[in-house]
Amino acid sequence: MHGRPALARTAFAVDRETGAPVESIAGGRHAWRFRPHFHAGDEVVRVLAGRARLRLPEGCRDVAAGDTLVVPAGVVHRFEPIDRQGWAFVSHFVPAPRASARGIATLATRATALLAERPSLRTNVAAIAQGCAVSEGHLSRTFRRETGSNLHNFHVLLALQQAKALLRRQASVVEAALVAGFYDQAHLNREFVRTYGMTPAAFRDGWAAAA
Repeated sequence: MHGRPALARTAFAVDRETGAPVESIAGGRHAWRFRPHFHAGDEVVRVLAGRARLRLPEGCRDVAAGDTLVVPAGVVHRFEPIDRQGWAFVSHFVPAPRASARGIATLATRATALLAERPSLRTNVAAIAQGCAVSEGHLSRTFRRETGSNLHNFHVLLALQQAKALLRRQASVVEAALVAGFYDQAHLNREFVRTYGMTPAAFRDGWAAAA
């Protein structure tokens, strides 16, 4: 009897040889499709094989083998395959002094601050809108236009950034999940894989190996 095929996962590593630690994520040729997300540092992406589509708040860009591009820190983006052959890549992340999204307008900044204060991932749009003194509809439309993400997705991204900070310091996956506001370890695991193509344990192990 054949077992179920293993799910594709990205590979994670941390390079400390150049001074400040540099994270990298690599993925062999596969139909990688990541959720809209942002990174704390600039992402330098090199496409190794195939073709992919990069979705940014201002539009789309198709990339192919041999292309190198930079996605600035804090910019919500999404990569997806163009065809069934998929694509392969390697990304390096240039450390940035701040983990928050940069360049977003005032309403999105206020809403982001309120999201970050919530103790769990139960995104209460009505409460956030009330805190920003706008209607729910206006908040939702403006937030998506200014950030490229809806409120709940961005809320999850903020929690993932918090969990990553804890995992870098070798907190357990359970602790990282609960402190960052996820319901449990399984919840963090699902969102981490959906966003980065790897488990939080793999991320934590990459930092442990670099130490």
